[in-house]
Amino acid sequence: MVGVINYFSNRGAKNHEWRLALARDQVAIRQKLYAAFLVEAQRLTMQGREEKISSLSDSNEMNGKFSEVCLIASDAVIVEQRKLADYAVTSHSVPAAKEIRDFFSLKESFIQAAREDMAQVLREA
Repeated sequence: MVGVINYFSNRGAKNHEWRLALARDQVAIRQKLYAAFLVEAQRLTMQGREEKISSLSDSNEMNGKFSEVCLIASDAVIVEQRKLADYAVTSHSVPAAKEIRDFFSLKESFIQAAREDMAQVLREA
């Protein structure tokens, strides 16, 4: 009888450890992907202040990260990501005098949504 109880308690603990390890891996993947998207969006925005891109293919890196984020992120992250990507792309069509402050507020909104998304993954573990 003690062996059966011990078996089920160890099995439950192992399942919990496995779910927690899986959640940590998912958070690490999301963190890396969200950061890569942010870096590329910021690079394109800063480039838009200095010189305009000559071809839409110059934004392929950001578009790729955008697509990857869409596959795994919550709706809130995708909404904020869309605003940030739109700003990065339109920065190449507007004069450089446009306030960069707008970008940083969009960036903060994206970061907040991403943090909440990662915390939700851990809560669900």
